[in-house]
Amino acid sequence: MGAMIVLGTLTLPGSERCVAHARRFVRDLVGEDHPAVDDAELCASELVTNAVVHTESGNGGHVTITVARDGDVLEVCVADDGAGGEMPHVRDDPFAESGRGIVIVTALAAEWGAEAERDGTTTWFRLRG
Repeated sequence: MGAMIVLGTLTLPGSERCVAHARRFVRDLVGEDHPAVDDAELCASELVTNAVVHTESGNGGHVTITVARDGDVLEVCVADDGAGGEMPHVRDDPFAESGRGIVIVTALAAEWGAEAERDGTTTWFRLRG
């Protein structure tokens, strides 16, 4: 894989309303004609929702979404304000009524990960188109 080219970055207030804005932002940047646009939109929505619900971003903080591309590989990063050392992970309970965001990302993405940073966490995924 070569160098990712950043298509755009958007910082939003950490509220439930920001999830819809994030979905539109990702869809607009990826483009309707890209074969992975629906998966990119869904995975981004799940990561932004997780940031708002499970991190300090949802307590008056912010969420930053970055969309990048290298050929047919899309990368979406969601940076949040941190969760006191907790990292995103796949939940083991198949009957849970919530907590399926990372399960969805794992199922759709070619790869995903999370990196702790000084001021929060960046969770990312890559899709091949």
